[in-house]
Amino acid sequence: MELTCLSRGKGIHFPPCYILDVCGIRILINCPIDLSALAVFSPLHRGSHPVVTEESLLSSGDLSTDCKSPDLKRQKLEKPLDANSLVHAEPWYKTVANLHLWNISFIDIVLISSPYAMLGLPLLARDNGFSAKIYMTEAAAKLGKLMMENLVTMHAEYRLFYGPDEAMVPKWMKWEELESLPFALREIILGIDGVELGGWMQLYSGH
Repeated sequence: MELTCLSRGKGIHFPPCYILDVCGIRILINCPIDLSALAVFSPLHRGSHPVVTEESLLSSGDLSTDCKSPDLKRQKLEKPLDANSLVHAEPWYKTVANLHLWNISFIDIVLISSPYAMLGLPLLARDNGFSAKIYMTEAAAKLGKLMMENLVTMHAEYRLFYGPDEAMVPKWMKWEELESLPFALREIILGIDGVELGGWMQLYSGH
């Protein structure tokens, strides 16, 4: 038996994700979407009041509380984040980046532990090689379905406001655009080690 951690997660909204190999049977445990990543996109209503502040990022755990951290010192040098600092575009969604390194056709079973853990299933199931059996409780299935419908409805409003983006890679994901963003937002988009950019995907409503 071999257990591989694909993502440690970030609390209840982004549960951890694992691959469990039992005698050649590969079980994917959870397939979530990191909903906290939506914090980098501007709400559709526009206002002058701050949307994200250093205090809110510290309380949510997105920034280190160590005052000696060079990243925190760099954040203090930048102006407070407001609506103009955020990405004004149709949102993309952060998935488990390490899951894309696996051959999806090799997954035999998907085990879902909570409604939040199933939000990435449509992104996984649209792969032509996906044929795994999915197991979850009836309660998780019903609540997860409601959450997916809410996501799709919200995303449709963004598409109506910004218009569909036909580009394969959105403008905000290009390196020159990322460098112009405040440090706190770049860290959310790229991850601490800078390799999480590949985990961003369009929502299933766009397909």
